Amino acid sequence: MIRQLPVKPRRFFELFEEFGRGSIARLPTHQNGGLEIHYISSGHLHWQVENKIYLVPPRSFFFTFPWERHGGTGDFELGHYFHFAVFRLQSQERKSADKLRFVPEFAISEQDQIGIFRKLLSSKNRYCPASPALAVMMPRLVDELSEPGPLAKTKVIAYSQAILCELALCMHQANQKTNADSSSGRERILQFIGDLWDQCDEPWTLSSMAAACKLGRTRFETLTKEITGDAPAMLINRLRVRRAQQLLKESDKTITDIAFQVGFNSSQYFSRIFQTLTGITPLCYRQNHGGIVDYDRRFLKALGQLRQHS
Repeated sequence: MIRQLPVKPRRFFELFEEFGRGSIARLPTHQNGGLEIHYISSGHLHWQVENKIYLVPPRSFFFTFPWERHGGTGDFELGHYFHFAVFRLQSQERKSADKLRFVPEFAISEQDQIGIFRKLLSSKNRYCPASPALAVMMPRLVDELSEPGPLAKTKVIAYSQAILCELALCMHQANQKTNADSSSGRERILQFIGDLWDQCDEPWTLSSMAAACKLGRTRFETLTKEITGDAPAMLINRLRVRRAQQLLKESDKTITDIAFQVGFNSSQYFSRIFQTLTGITPLCYRQNHGGIVDYDRRFLKALGQLRQHS
């Protein structure tokens, strides 16, 4: 259940466009007027940014620029929880680290801003594992925005400066690690994961997936867990359930036919995995047409109102 709708800050509207925390069944494609940063504290989220798909594991940070259209690829999985804030920008020059600027109230030097935006713009991904510092600071920032206390503005600015600098460094380190590990298979696994979205119906095994990446089974499994937070078998099941959700809403095929079409060997196993990841059975999902529950309607309504008044 969602615990807080996206809201505008009561006292710090000059710093943030909106902030919030909680969970939601789905999030339509949209754009923000600033730099949006999410901390995914639990659960896996499937995002798309400019039609590129990302599987974001728990305990990760995810960000988007104001010119990027982004949202969920479908219904978000059960059990996720996030904290987010949209940092205001005074300049949104597309893809220019030398011209992008935060509002002056953040008190970040020109040199540091250029360094932050260069690191974010050069990253190949839109997410990275959260450092211990990031994992603590983002919830604290949202707490302070929700219920400002003594010295609130000083703390909000301090948290914001630390989050932006730490995120840039984490993204830079993740990018360097990806480049350094490309010969050992990380780059091949990232490409393979992207291809799996369209090939999840094939009869993949650990051996065949490792072979597709030209890696040994143990190395492939280790890197896959490190990149996605999932063992390979669970990763492929997540993608198969995603495809099944589309078919349940868009076709009149039987549940058994859909189970086999997306790559499951039995409808019983398919139903069990589907319910684990979505919280409901395939039949209930179809009967509801993937309907948005009440708290999600309120979330999306609030989101729309924020867009209109930004």
